[in-house]
Amino acid sequence: MHILWLTARSMSDLCSTTQRCLIDGLLKRGHRVTFVNGDASSPLSHALFAHVALQTKARRGFQARALGKAIRTWLKTQASGEDSTVAVVEWRIVQWVVPALESMGLPWALMDRSPPADSGLLGRLQWRPWKSSWRKARQTRTVGFVVSPAHQSFVAKKTGHQRSKVLQAGVDLERFKPREKRSTFTMIYHGRLDRHRGVLACVMLAHKARIEGLEVDLHLIGEGNLEPALQELTHTHEFLHVPGAIDQSALAKHLGACHLGLLPMPNRSVWALASPLKRSEYLAAGLSVFGIEHDGHALAGSEKTWFKLVPQEDFHLDGLNFIRECMDAMNEVLDAPRAYAETHLGWEHSVTTLERELKDLLYSDS
Repeated sequence: MHILWLTARSMSDLCSTTQRCLIDGLLKRGHRVTFVNGDASSPLSHALFAHVALQTKARRGFQARALGKAIRTWLKTQASGEDSTVAVVEWRIVQWVVPALESMGLPWALMDRSPPADSGLLGRLQWRPWKSSWRKARQTRTVGFVVSPAHQSFVAKKTGHQRSKVLQAGVDLERFKPREKRSTFTMIYHGRLDRHRGVLACVMLAHKARIEGLEVDLHLIGEGNLEPALQELTHTHEFLHVPGAIDQSALAKHLGACHLGLLPMPNRSVWALASPLKRSEYLAAGLSVFGIEHDGHALAGSEKTWFKLVPQEDFHLDGLNFIRECMDAMNEVLDAPRAYAETHLGWEHSVTTLERELKDLLYSDS
């Protein structure tokens, strides 16, 4: 099978891990992938992988449109010949790309790793193409891929599309694993350091823990609009460490030495519909997890002593109690989160779903 992966998403941003791992899984199963986006180069290297770089210049809010048009032009130069070709199309470029695919007779699937996340006018402008993309998938009876059951229900309610499949965020179990823990109880958050993600609640939790006499450190890894303010706080809060963005290998080593992973994202639709990659990476690294209670953070299965979600208003009070529990059981919780990740969170589950659905598309269109 030959997969055309058409997207406006970069391979270099913090949110690109999912598409890299899904593509890597397809390559390992012997499928050929042609990845088309706006990056100058790709970090993936494989005999069955080809990257087509279509760089464009456009101001924020118009990049997807510019790239969608560039991909449409590129498609028109390609032969429509291979019977085994199927396209995966990110929702942001559907309106420009899908007509070209249809004229070539190529089946396609819709990829939605997140509904519009921007706030303000830009976010409002993005909802129209998001709905239009899903309605196009509904009209053509093609499959769409979402990140969680909550996301799946949201799509069905808002667009009427009933054929979506869940590709939850998995984890590289070989890279993320428990390591020798730090001597000081260490909490960690990694991802975008943006104001609307609840990151400051983590700082306040660590500060209150120190006031209560609990010897904790907090590491915040990533970059975003809150990073300069957080860097300033490191001068007056010795427990706070903000090293900036680091690569996946360094992150895996860093995580494995910590004790508690934090999920502070508030109960807003963009987070409630998500399947956060960091949750899976925390568990694979042998960390307990504490966060805000909503569907996007929820973990399938019965309640676990090493995984706790609470209402946003109880984040600090219940967080202090959970820290105490984790500190009392520091030598007992390493195995259970890792075992759960090995059973439920490996990328093979989502890769299998993706492969099966793409093959079904080829079969039904043959």
